[in-house]
Amino acid sequence: MITTIKNNSLVDFENELCTILNTHSNEIEKAKKIISFIEETLKQISSWLKNHVFDSIQDEIIFFKEIKPNIVAKLIFYKEVLILIATQPIDKNKKVKYFEKRLNAINQFHRKNREFIKYIKSQSTHFDELYFTRKKYKDLFLNDCVVINQDAKLSTSHDYLLAEVIAYELLAIYIENCIDNLNKSCAIANTNFNSNLHWTAKKIDLIELIYALHQAKVFDNGQADIKEITHVLEKAFQIDLGDNITRSFIDIKNRKTEPTRFLNQLQAELENKIEKDSY
Repeated sequence: MITTIKNNSLVDFENELCTILNTHSNEIEKAKKIISFIEETLKQISSWLKNHVFDSIQDEIIFFKEIKPNIVAKLIFYKEVLILIATQPIDKNKKVKYFEKRLNAINQFHRKNREFIKYIKSQSTHFDELYFTRKKYKDLFLNDCVVINQDAKLSTSHDYLLAEVIAYELLAIYIENCIDNLNKSCAIANTNFNSNLHWTAKKIDLIELIYALHQAKVFDNGQADIKEITHVLEKAFQIDLGDNITRSFIDIKNRKTEPTRFLNQLQAELENKIEKDSY
């Protein structure tokens, strides 16, 4: 983690997050694991900050405007996700209302902090030294933002507020996807759909096909979620692909030869059919 800080980069942090995301299929366990990882990361950052002297004001601004807020934002986001999962109603219709209520709260946060959000979105820099460096006189302008309750050596007046902005944008997208998936699943459940087709090839072959169809954006002009595509094809072909097709996709990517083995086979079979029918 110290290497990450010194390089002003989030690469190592994001790579570790991806590893956790790809190795835990249960959302609750995934969120808990990520929260634990980020909290440990922040402990390391705190120890480092107490003794670190930035080479320049610009380096300090970069850290408190770009690096720390993005790490803290993930912590806020996954804690919110954990609460959402743990407290959501069982009834689907009540779930939608529950998620919509949380979206309204996020919108209120954005309205309350619209001037600061405008500053960030417009990529302005004229207040950066005021907002994203540690100053002894920062209590003079505390009234215009939410400030993390930490040692002055570990925070600036606005880095936590920026983390909240980033986190709530991620949370809004997450909630909107939850609402969309609930609405789609209700629509599917209310549709009489019966199929006698059974997928008799390997499960990994269907997953390869699903990712190809999703990447090609052949459903809903590319707006269809891969989970929804998976659900529909599972229902159509009467097969259970399991909870974590992402793990299977990683296995596909890691193939030493022919990553698109099934798609290549399909192409060869179709070309063979076309060739035979041409005579």
